[in-house]
Amino acid sequence: MKKQKRSELKRLREELGDKELLSLKISQAFLTSELYKNAETLLLYYSVGSEVSTADIFKTALKDKKRVAFPRCIDDEGFMEFYYVRLESELTEGMYGIKEPSSGCERYSFSDGGLCVVPGLSFDFYGYRIGYGKGYYDRFLSQFKGIAVGLCYDALVSESLPRDKFDKNVNCLITDKKIYNFN
Repeated sequence: MKKQKRSELKRLREELGDKELLSLKISQAFLTSELYKNAETLLLYYSVGSEVSTADIFKTALKDKKRVAFPRCIDDEGFMEFYYVRLESELTEGMYGIKEPSSGCERYSFSDGGLCVVPGLSFDFYGYRIGYGKGYYDRFLSQFKGIAVGLCYDALVSESLPRDKFDKNVNCLITDKKIYNFN
């Protein structure tokens, strides 16, 4: 059921018009939110393809002197760790062709807390998501004690999504039209 929904959502996302403008609206809403303003540590994903872009968020967070970490996939079993990055040049191509922190970067510790920005094809009205199906973020969020926020195009928000017992929801979802708070 998830696999079929994932394929449908990928197709819908590709068909969306002006994703650059929509991403800009989402980034602006995120960057002006109290969540961002109050965060000292930001766990960010490196956007690829038609995902909501995180490029402006990364640049602004560095200017605002926030600690920014990106994930590095440890294996293909769904485990990842975050590492702090101070410059985009510290990111190199990693697993799945996604940029990851290079080997010299300092490792993030769960005791650092922070604000984790979570990617997703779609989120529902309960904060659950459909991602790419490997479970990396669900495994990470099961141990994460900070605040998790999803970024998603509003046209892809669903009333309800199929979920498993291991799926973790986000605390907040920011779209190009609205901010949803959960919990």
